[in-house]
Amino acid sequence: MGESVTRTFRGNYITSFLAYTVPTYVLVTPAFFVSSLRLPTWLSFLVVSIPFGGRIVGAIAYQRVIALLGSKLTYLASFTSLGFLALSSALTYNVILLILVRFLVGVSFGLATSLAMEQAVRSGNRLIQALTLSGWAVGWIMGALAYTSMANFYLATLSGAVTFPLSLLYRKVEAFEGTTPALKLEMPSFAAVLVFFLSFEPAFVLQLAPSLLEREGGIVWLVVGYFASIPMYFLIPALSRVFGETRALTTSAVIAAVSGATFFLTDSPLALVPFNAFGLGINSVAPRVAELYGANARNMGIALNAAAVGGVFVPVVSSIDVKVLASTVTLVSMFLLLLLGVRRRRAVTITY
Repeated sequence: MGESVTRTFRGNYITSFLAYTVPTYVLVTPAFFVSSLRLPTWLSFLVVSIPFGGRIVGAIAYQRVIALLGSKLTYLASFTSLGFLALSSALTYNVILLILVRFLVGVSFGLATSLAMEQAVRSGNRLIQALTLSGWAVGWIMGALAYTSMANFYLATLSGAVTFPLSLLYRKVEAFEGTTPALKLEMPSFAAVLVFFLSFEPAFVLQLAPSLLEREGGIVWLVVGYFASIPMYFLIPALSRVFGETRALTTSAVIAAVSGATFFLTDSPLALVPFNAFGLGINSVAPRVAELYGANARNMGIALNAAAVGGVFVPVVSSIDVKVLASTVTLVSMFLLLLLGVRRRRAVTITY
């Protein structure tokens, strides 16, 4: 019995992490190379951002797919489709087809990450949840490393075919499924989506960082920041257990807000690292706060991927005046996230 539980824990540990990390790599790596396509700026942005729309479609479709296929085959299908889409991206020279393929990458991403989040939340283990969410930072690091080691867009996208061999790990996925495809979709509350949107805001505006740090070796500082964020996914939940969730959330939000505003106002790479670390690390508390607003294992993937639409418009709006808008949006987002977390937690405490 104990050995079986250990095997299940390890399976959750591995496949939840992979189902977030590898799709992130496939999704974000082309963003480093899109300038090499020599497309008009608006078209380059569309190639990079269109998967965020696909993410929502995939996350909503997930509830029906999991009911039809179950968890193991959903993992297999999402990873296999990502592999074929990576091959298609590498072989597609028509821009219209490339945009379509990138949209479908987003759909597969939504399926895979929804599965990753449901499995992580179902485990009830904060370590697995933190590790799963750290996949976003790890995927970006892998994309940056691909940028420094590969020659062009098509070779980098081809590397996404690594999902083919990794799809064979579907046997390690915990076995669960939906009830019936005929059931009405279980949608998260607006507040739960807002929690994820606010916690993702640092990740959204960090898309502006490379251009701001071109003269300072931007990619290097960005990679350092992403590396620094990985332990924060585990440190912040650990601080929550020791000092309480309210204090951990307050500390993380304040540091992210101050360092983020400082970075956008001064372009200082020294401010980028703590902003990256705490701004991304604060994602580790988002599932817990979202649960306070009614999110559960099944619909949390929808909340997470719906919030990711901010990855399309937040950088665009902030880029209009980086010093004013990016710093203001960061300060306001962290304050609102803190307010949502503290108010709801106090309400729950009073109720009990």
